[in-house]
Amino acid sequence: MDLTEDTENKPICVASTQHKSKAEDTPEKDFEQGTSTPVKRKNGSSRDFNHVKSVEWTPDGTTLLTDSADHHIRTYILPPDLLEERPSPHQLSPYSILPSVEPTYATAIYPFYSLSDPSTTLFLSSVRDHPIRLTSALAPASLATYSLVNPTTEAFITPHSIIYPSVLGGTHFLTGSDSLICLFDVSRSGSDGPVTWMPTIPSKRKQTVGGGVGMKGIISAMAVNPTGDGVLAAGTFSRQIGLYDSNGAGQSLGTFSLAKTDANRHIGGRGITQLLWSPCGRYLYIAERKSDGVMIYDIRVTGQLLGWLEGRKANTNQRMKIDIVPINQGASHEIWAGGTDGFMRVWRDPTQTVGAQTPVWEWKVHDDSVSSTVLHPMGSVVATSSGQRHYEDESSATQGYDNSVKVWSMPFLGPSLEELAFPAT
Repeated sequence: MDLTEDTENKPICVASTQHKSKAEDTPEKDFEQGTSTPVKRKNGSSRDFNHVKSVEWTPDGTTLLTDSADHHIRTYILPPDLLEERPSPHQLSPYSILPSVEPTYATAIYPFYSLSDPSTTLFLSSVRDHPIRLTSALAPASLATYSLVNPTTEAFITPHSIIYPSVLGGTHFLTGSDSLICLFDVSRSGSDGPVTWMPTIPSKRKQTVGGGVGMKGIISAMAVNPTGDGVLAAGTFSRQIGLYDSNGAGQSLGTFSLAKTDANRHIGGRGITQLLWSPCGRYLYIAERKSDGVMIYDIRVTGQLLGWLEGRKANTNQRMKIDIVPINQGASHEIWAGGTDGFMRVWRDPTQTVGAQTPVWEWKVHDDSVSSTVLHPMGSVVATSSGQRHYEDESSATQGYDNSVKVWSMPFLGPSLEELAFPAT
């Protein structure tokens, strides 16, 4: 059911990085978000302008962190009057920019980030062929680095996923790389390396005697169960899921594959890009590349497929970030996700139905692929990002492109606008 005609359910754009009309927003005139610096093409085969690869909220809901195609990480601090009525959306400009020559593979924000305490405004980033960086979101400078080095080749191992869960008290973080999960102590910077190394494939000795359960592949996504039972879910580009105890520092609880399932036949998939636990900690949502939806697994029985969400329109290799939105005072929840067609879609009570489910609500939020859809920590505000790489034969030079971050007010979600406080900076 399409609810876009329901005026009570229309999102309101309250802030945006866009500052030109669509007619002017051509590849030749594309600019860095919030600046007047033109973005150059990297080669003649594609139009490589600066699309936004992802956006995420800080835990206190005051700041947005973005990763873009130019490999730079930008922070946007939202104005205190964000939700006050005004004739046009706020114009967002970067507060700080962390440049990088190499691509950023993963980021993770300090779980106790508070803009009122600058010492907590930290985030981690994983950059190809470099140590992991700990950086202030308020100043583009690394405060510490953490080395993950292959003991045989002495080459840097670049994590494809990082999580900084609050359950670890802000003192430790986890990384996922090729068949390897590592636990780092934030106080042990430099060349000391991780506290624990946990290969996700059994040792050769265990394999020889017929023991060990594991999975092989790049650990592309991780998530810790929110109920506090210490279960870490890890997913790979090779489409396997592993469950581990002790928040990822313990033993394997089991693995399963996403291939050859009913969901795979209906929505496809070419590698896991995101894992999300339901608030109750019973179900696991799995987003993939080249997939038209999201899979839902009941984790009480390892590997039991409950159903899938279809109609997402995300048949692309691009990472497309989704989110869980609690509703009815947390009694139920929805899945919100963007598609390559610029629409944001909603699936309601996804765990209440076995098999396929279609979205109940959709709204056009961008004029290009929606790379992220993320809910504000306190609800009723959603941030979206957009853009993708366009090739010469895909469109004409006169077509507009949308490489932006937008913030949307969703008053129908609750709480009321008065309950959402955006502190002055």
